[in-house]
This record gives sequence, structure tokens and C-alpha cells, in this order.
Amino acid sequence: MTFTGLALALLSLYLPWLATGADERISALGITELIDVRSVAPVLFVGLLVLALLVAVTALTRLGSFAVAAAVVAIGVLAGHLAFVWTLILSTGSTEPALSGLPANATVTSGPYVAAFGFVMVSAGSAWAARSARYPVDPVT
Repeated sequence: MTFTGLALALLSLYLPWLATGADERISALGITELIDVRSVAPVLFVGLLVLALLVAVTALTRLGSFAVAAAVVAIGVLAGHLAFVWTLILSTGSTEPALSGLPANATVTSGPYVAAFGFVMVSAGSAWAARSARYPVDPVT
């Protein structure tokens, strides 16, 4: 479930996030160039890599601490993603968008929702893995 969620989130980078009246579709990668957030794009990518690493370690070792960490990181990523999508929605549909660089009268399409669903799947899968994982027992007690 978590790997499927990560795959959906990564696939959404190439799906259309915005559509303009001129039948132009803009992906998430295109948005980073339009609103000039290329400086933070590597941080976002590293966040996805850390999340993928936590999910992979959880799947291989079934250690609960990694599952809990993956769930916490996924919830943080989801919160940041939803804040950006909210800003994106508020910036579309007007002649003067709040995010400078967006085309006028652009509309939000399916891309951000697919990514949000993927992050929800990662959060839920990680929480489920944390609940059913093995936790090291202190040998002294």
C-alpha cells in the first residue's frame, strides 16, 4: 500500500496540475519553473527520497520505529502538499493570480489530487505497518 502511494505521488509529478484556456496542460515539474521555486525543488525531492527510504526499510525489516517515522514524515508531507494545493487553488481562476508566474485563468486539474491520495496511502500504510511491526524488546526486563 505504501509503495503504491509513493508511486502515485511520483507519477503525479508528470500528470497535468493546471490547465489553461489555450489547451495547455502544466505538470508539477512545469509549475516549479513557472512560479520560480526551483531553489526548493531539491528539498522536496530529498523529502520524497527520505520517505521512500523509510518505507523500504520498514518493508524489509518490519521494525516499528521506521514505520512510525514514515507515517510522521508522510503526514508532514501531506500537510505541506495540501497547503500548497490550497494556495494553488486560490491563485487560479483569476486574471491576477496570487502566485506570480501562473498563467491567467488557469484551473487546477487532477495532478495534485492524485498526489494527495498517494500521500494519504503512504500515511495509512505506514501507520498500519507501525501497528503490526516488531518492536525490539529490552532484554534486561
